[in-house]
Amino acid sequence: MMSLRLYVSYAADLIAVILMIWQLIRIKKLPVEEEATKKYFTIFSGVVLIMSVLHLLKSYSDLQLGVVTTQDIQTIAQAIHSPWMWAEIAATMVDIFMSTVFLCFWLIYLSWCLYEDRDFIRRKFWIGFTPILISVVVTCFTVPMAVMSEMGFWFFVAAICIFFIIRIFYFLLGLRLLLEYKKQNGYLRFFNPYVFFVPVFAGWLLQDLFSWGFSALGSTLGVTFLYLSVVGEEKYMDRETRFYNMCFVDYLKKLVEKGKYGPSSAMTFTLKSDREMSGFSEILKKQLPNDCEPILKNGHELVVLTNVKERGPLAMVIEDVKAESDVNASCTLKKKKESALEFMERVL
Repeated sequence: MMSLRLYVSYAADLIAVILMIWQLIRIKKLPVEEEATKKYFTIFSGVVLIMSVLHLLKSYSDLQLGVVTTQDIQTIAQAIHSPWMWAEIAATMVDIFMSTVFLCFWLIYLSWCLYEDRDFIRRKFWIGFTPILISVVVTCFTVPMAVMSEMGFWFFVAAICIFFIIRIFYFLLGLRLLLEYKKQNGYLRFFNPYVFFVPVFAGWLLQDLFSWGFSALGSTLGVTFLYLSVVGEEKYMDRETRFYNMCFVDYLKKLVEKGKYGPSSAMTFTLKSDREMSGFSEILKKQLPNDCEPILKNGHELVVLTNVKERGPLAMVIEDVKAESDVNASCTLKKKKESALEFMERVL
């Protein structure tokens, strides 16, 4: 059973390294407009790649030692002068430290993704960064102590428990941010945090409590699935204007059926030719609030779905746009007895 566990853990870590390298290659292909997403996920993926390599080293050390260090103290004492012993302890502590850094970056990215406010991140900085400072101190003392004496090894075990508590703290802090945002703002599209939470938490749980080395693979899958969730919006975007294409209408209809979306009005802008759309898109973006859905109906016609229930604010936006562009524009309100789907069919 022990040998099976070691070989399975080694295979999982090897898969994690390969998958994370593939992820980094994919991130480079993101368009320039997604520079912030590219930056955060490059850092994310880089940290996870380091974790995966360290896990691979630890798994190989386990295979060389033939033991799991936290479970067989007597065998470790006999192997105290083995270079694999040092590699085992060092890789374990640095890996756990990197996993803490990984979760700290997750909180920073989560704050940016939810609020897009760097001041908010700065205000919360010390709350999230203090455990990292504790982790640095613990890591520096733990590696030599774990190898030098039996008492030091038990300090190593205690340090692992401390790191486990810190990671739980980060998880709970992330969940709190998500719950607060959902309570204030509701559903967030193209961002599914649970595809991150579930594999990451499951991987660490299997490793910390049951000694199956799935921590790196769980973190890798979490980052990969989260990335696929975030960039899922790209298939609905027009590359030139960064407005939604008509495929996005089907996505919105699914949200309507789930009760997560319901437009109340629409603005329609019609240009004289397709060639004008690129320049017009820059003008319109400056006038539209964030909760609008600009959809390219065709090369020269654009429909903007909104939640506004009165003509006044829509008329003001139209006038501001027409002041900068020669465009035909109109607005439409959803009728009282008209469903959201019927309204979308009418304006689109």
